[in-house]
Amino acid sequence: MASAFKNAGLAVGVNDNSSGNLYTVPGSASAVIHALFISNKSKTNYGNVDVKVTTDGGSTFFHIGKSLNIEPENTLMIDKPINMESNDILRVVAELNPDSSTPDIEAVAAILEVT
Repeated sequence: MASAFKNAGLAVGVNDNSSGNLYTVPGSASAVIHALFISNKSKTNYGNVDVKVTTDGGSTFFHIGKSLNIEPENTLMIDKPINMESNDILRVVAELNPDSSTPDIEAVAAILEVT
């Protein structure tokens, strides 16, 4: 078994579809998300995000965090491991700001991939 450390990054959008997929485990691998960093780059607006994963290779999502609030110019860190199997997906989706503007949020995952 080979192991490789990887990073995955995403400019977080508001559409809860594949455009919010931060990382998908390759079909012949498993992975551990060691940490997830979600940064709100806005100087004035709070940001809310949902973080979710599949447990069945991409069909059904379950929330790790729902409407997580991130202060302006701040970063939320989830530093507990998330174990993922082949074809599982890590998705991050933002909520629109109260003034209907798109939030300015980025996410980065630190991943150990095992093949």
